[in-house]
Amino acid sequence: MYSHKYIARIVLEAETPLFVGSGESTLLTDAIVQKDIHGFPMIPGTSLAGVLRHALEDGDDNGKWNSFFGYQAPKDKKGLGSQIKVSSAYLILENGKVAEGLEPDFDTSKYGVSFNELPVRQHVRIDHKGTSVDKGLYDNEVVYKGCRFVFEVELKGSEADNKMWEDFLKELSSPLFRIGQGTRNGYGQLSIIKKECKAKTFDLTKKEDFESYFNYDISLNAVNTGLQTFSPKKEIDLTHYKLELKPESFFIFGAGFGDEDVDAVPVKELVVHYDDKNTLQKPEEQTLIPGTSIKGALAHRTAFYYNKDVLKLATEKFPKNEFEKISKIYTGRNNQAVFELFGAELGADSPDETDNHQVSFKLDGHRGKVIINDILQSNIKNDKIFNHVAIDRFTGGAMDGALFSEKVSYFENKDETIDINVWVESGVKQEFVSAFEAALKDVCRGLLPLGGMTTKGHGIFTGKLLKNEEKIYDYESK
Repeated sequence: MYSHKYIARIVLEAETPLFVGSGESTLLTDAIVQKDIHGFPMIPGTSLAGVLRHALEDGDDNGKWNSFFGYQAPKDKKGLGSQIKVSSAYLILENGKVAEGLEPDFDTSKYGVSFNELPVRQHVRIDHKGTSVDKGLYDNEVVYKGCRFVFEVELKGSEADNKMWEDFLKELSSPLFRIGQGTRNGYGQLSIIKKECKAKTFDLTKKEDFESYFNYDISLNAVNTGLQTFSPKKEIDLTHYKLELKPESFFIFGAGFGDEDVDAVPVKELVVHYDDKNTLQKPEEQTLIPGTSIKGALAHRTAFYYNKDVLKLATEKFPKNEFEKISKIYTGRNNQAVFELFGAELGADSPDETDNHQVSFKLDGHRGKVIINDILQSNIKNDKIFNHVAIDRFTGGAMDGALFSEKVSYFENKDETIDINVWVESGVKQEFVSAFEAALKDVCRGLLPLGGMTTKGHGIFTGKLLKNEEKIYDYESK
């Protein structure tokens, strides 16, 4: 017998760009985001429920969440329906309202312009030689950083379910709460807007609560009295690294195309904001530093240090005619440190092995344990132009068709920094962590450039490395 109803209305803000895929593609894009009937991005309730269930059941061996979310056990002929209902999350547009129903009660056309063409991210997998991997090029749409979504959760239960209800709400504030694809590639971090999140427990054995629940308006645009603001907070065992970096000169994270002035430009992306009335404002352009670019560089350098310090490998020991084959065994996802820290896709093929060299662990797919967010900053300038020309070694003149140029990024104020936050889940072996920390220190030493065109001198940074707010390396003090 269910004697209580628990209801929470939750507002989430995208701290990073977000990609909840629709499973569809277009002629121009490999993967597009899920949208509602009005053409605005949305998050399906199944995605929210699935992510929360997975997080809560992680490490739970007694199955206490089975009754909460429901389960099926065909072999034992047992099962139970879910006690909880999770609505889809819809984009907040005006005065805290969403485009609800076939005919919303406000004009949505002025907001639709910004979402007709969403940003498209280009991805390419790089091998140990710095070149692209075959079939490693793909792209996907993303939803702007700053977008707010509202959804509602209802639990039917008893007074005894109050503790599990509180744990459920606390999960929303976890640093690991991320939605959609690419959550280990810089996407999907969401934070709760505390002043906009409200909840109430209805004791249906009491007349007042029963009538209040009976008259509750399920519209996400309705203002229901009696709901109380809540601010859940969950502590989680993560190691937090922070890199405070200053560029030595210029850097560029390329967009993959040029403009009317040059052949290559830094990648920029729109970010949205809301005013005090919770109304969506016109997007503004900021410079993007993709988390995947940072992650890729760190993964390659982590493999180097693991091979050097743990496996004691030296390339000169390898037969030249087998070097290409052997190198694949110790680099990329086949390197155990990279596999454990950065993960690998399910069904990854094992490399060809030799008599003396083989992968020493099982290549099962799993998500990475390193989390790096995309970074968007408004204080980065992108107007410096570098011109290049290839010179004919015999004539000393310019080669035909070899004139090219790029715009690069820089700070006007030399004291400004790029802060990169990195989280590592617990349970990683120290030998893998040591290799990863060595890679982070190389970034702070200026020995591991970030971004593109690093062979031209771009992308060199120096700075500090903090671990759980304690400084473990400072370039200026060395």
